[in-house]
Amino acid sequence: MPFGQYRNTKGDILIIDDTPANLQLLSSILEERGHKVRAVVSGTMGLVAARAITPDIILLDIKMPDIDGYQVCEQLKASEHLRQIPVIFISSADETIDKIKAFQLGAVDYVTKPFQVEEVIARVESQLMLYRFYQQSLELAALQERQRLARDLHDAVSQTLFSISIIAESAIFQYQEYPEQLEGSLQQIHQLSQSALLELRILLFELRPEILSKVRLGELLRQLAEVYSKRTNADITLSAEPELSLPQEVHLVFYRIAQEALNNIAKYAHATHIEIRFYQDNMDIVLTIRDNGRGFDIEDMPPSHFGLGNMQERADSIAAQFQIESYPDQGTIVHLRWASGVQ
Repeated sequence: MPFGQYRNTKGDILIIDDTPANLQLLSSILEERGHKVRAVVSGTMGLVAARAITPDIILLDIKMPDIDGYQVCEQLKASEHLRQIPVIFISSADETIDKIKAFQLGAVDYVTKPFQVEEVIARVESQLMLYRFYQQSLELAALQERQRLARDLHDAVSQTLFSISIIAESAIFQYQEYPEQLEGSLQQIHQLSQSALLELRILLFELRPEILSKVRLGELLRQLAEVYSKRTNADITLSAEPELSLPQEVHLVFYRIAQEALNNIAKYAHATHIEIRFYQDNMDIVLTIRDNGRGFDIEDMPPSHFGLGNMQERADSIAAQFQIESYPDQGTIVHLRWASGVQ
């Protein structure tokens, strides 16, 4: 969705309430405001509807016969794909403890029945606008991150192409004066051109991120290993289970963290050996990246340095465990572990 459309507060609203009169009233007042409304009469049906088509906001009753609103909210917040949806409880339960529990489970607001129409409209549209701004901030952050990575890749490709041009000019001179040295220059040109092609392939991924989700992570890691091996002259060993498949959001987080870690190694570590492992451990998917470079003192390192905060936030977004071990002159290990059995 283009950034300009986030000002529009019209949305896809899912109402979950076992009382038909409440459903009819809420649906009519929200549809009059131009919203698309879906109404279901049980918590189970609400979860099915949310998983089928992700709504922009959910209005949720508490007391329902199959599973109550608290259980519905808990399952929504445990889901990778649904946890960011704003949930507003609309309930006749008006005790403070009910409201506290609702907010503890992740609700953004609480409206007590019987409600005022204007109040419901104001609260719903306020939360919709906040949700739009939240989505916009995520897209803007992702765009800025892609632009930063693209600049780094552009600089690397430009440097490689400049080196190729210098060696090519030298080769012309060698052909005339020292033909026996020409073979070595041609080999250098070949190696550098292959490196530039790999860098351009990664740059294509940054310009068209939708391609990333279509390539298995094992293959993406292999391409990253080739690129950074040529960029750093480090020996890189890769062990990746080729058939491992991840949900799209998890797939992208693993790729971005691997890319960030390798980018840090190339810039700061001065490593001669890098080991990348991507494997399944029981129900967990694990990525580790180890280098023998300069390392650093974690205690003295601010989260913003080396993109540590970015990597932690990415891991948190998929409820993955993220850890960095590093000591001066002893290298660094990046650990990422995601429990595939927890959705």
